[in-house]
Amino acid sequence: MIKKAFLAFSLLLISSFALQAQEGVGYALIDMQYLMQNIPAYKTANERIEASSKAWTAEIQKLDAQAKTLFTEYQKTKVSLSEADRVVKEKAIVAVEEQAQELQKKYFGPAGEMAQLQENLIKPIQDKIYQAVKLISEARGYLIVFDRASARGTIIYADPIADISNDVLAVLGVKVGNK
Repeated sequence: MIKKAFLAFSLLLISSFALQAQEGVGYALIDMQYLMQNIPAYKTANERIEASSKAWTAEIQKLDAQAKTLFTEYQKTKVSLSEADRVVKEKAIVAVEEQAQELQKKYFGPAGEMAQLQENLIKPIQDKIYQAVKLISEARGYLIVFDRASARGTIIYADPIADISNDVLAVLGVKVGNK
């Protein structure tokens, strides 16, 4: 069923491209990976994200190591501890493990600080790229612009003349050599 729907969609898409080609309206390609690599603000944002990630990971690993140390010490002394002391030490170990899990969620969860940092630093760059692509598309009459970096499985061949990545960089004020 899904294969039939995909085949029907593919045929519809190919037919619409053929019709558009006859009407003189076309398509273009961009390489989002290439664009991001050539935008200095992206490199800066990515470095900041990586630095934050390393710091947060180190903080979590420190708590994990602390929990492991507490557990190892507990295992060594467990037989000589009273029931009340065992419960206290077990609760201490669980508390440190839970703290590490809470930090993991706080930093790397779906709505965590990493997601927020990416939203704050990367999304504005992506929005500028989108606006540049829109500007070029409207000026040249492109109805569809594909990202060749994320769609490698669906684009088997593309004439390099259709790639407007350098044009997008030019609109953004970034100068690069030929791709």
